[in-house]
Amino acid sequence: MIAMINKRNYSQKLIDDTLRARNGTRKVSFRYDLLNRFDVKIGELDGVEQATISYGEFRIIKRTAKFLLNEYLQKEIDYMSERIQPWFILHMPDGGTVGWSLGIFLLESPSKIINNKVSSRDIGAYDKTIIVEEDKFFTRFLVAQSQSYVSMVVRILESSGLTKIDIPDNGVTIANTREFPIGKKKHLACNELLRAINYTSIWIDENGVAKAKPYIEPSSRPVTHFYSTDEKSVVLNEFSERLDIAGRANVFIRVALNLKEARPLVSTVENNDILSPISIINRGRKIVNFEELHDVSSQEALDGITRRALLESMSAFSHLSFNTALMPTHGSAETLLCDFAKLFDTPTRFYETSWEMPLEYDGIMTHEARKVTRL
Repeated sequence: MIAMINKRNYSQKLIDDTLRARNGTRKVSFRYDLLNRFDVKIGELDGVEQATISYGEFRIIKRTAKFLLNEYLQKEIDYMSERIQPWFILHMPDGGTVGWSLGIFLLESPSKIINNKVSSRDIGAYDKTIIVEEDKFFTRFLVAQSQSYVSMVVRILESSGLTKIDIPDNGVTIANTREFPIGKKKHLACNELLRAINYTSIWIDENGVAKAKPYIEPSSRPVTHFYSTDEKSVVLNEFSERLDIAGRANVFIRVALNLKEARPLVSTVENNDILSPISIINRGRKIVNFEELHDVSSQEALDGITRRALLESMSAFSHLSFNTALMPTHGSAETLLCDFAKLFDTPTRFYETSWEMPLEYDGIMTHEARKVTRL
């Protein structure tokens, strides 16, 4: 669940009931804080005409935004260093409010739009992943033997200027010294190190904190959101499930070449699930996905990476699309329990891969998700 600002200590049930309009109506508004490059608030923007926030699990920069600013109503903005933090504000029955940050965004150079003599600025914006995506090593970077993988990732992030970092260290250390060459993207280097210990890739949360964590199979993750299509649902009458079976592999082979072993480490996982339409059993043939890896910490990590690839392939053939009222509680890799009677006989688990919300009072939030696969 995304952290909120709850100054009056409302109960979680009251907040959920109000957010989901279980009493019939809800009132929401939006605030746009202007931050300096240290994420310190220096003002609020009054001239935001339109704004959209989106998230994509498989994008390099997972959280992005677009803002349309009235040039005559906005505060003076330094587009090269200042940032925008939009807030979703829920108005409670007693007149108080609860707020959710929707991200901290760095700004690109704006384009100017003139319509009926009204001048506006159209701005694309990105979470702080862009800092390490655009930064590169300008000297050879030594990944030292016996140092923990996580400590080296943190060191790289800090070298790019990120100071808010939350990555739990599993204590696994690097077996063999390696180097990243001059010109390599620091973001890519971080994700290579994290993949070696079967962690998620780097993402930036709604408060601007750089995060990664050990990969957990979707079937083992707790449900974070429940959606149903009953009479008090926030789900709109537009949802669909689609299948994408063509070309899906059912055998995954990963070979690790980096360790000083007598022979490379090998991991093979097959999809033999009778309920899976892309399994070896149901397709009557093997479709093999093969990849060589050059930085894996152990056989256990390699097995996890291979199994992860299989699970992602199995879930990818079943996609769910649906729309809701704006829900500010969605962040990274949410697990959804969907009770959609017209699609499923029983409540079905999905993990969310993308969402988008226009920041409008009656805005419609779109969701894309994949079915959770159990092995």
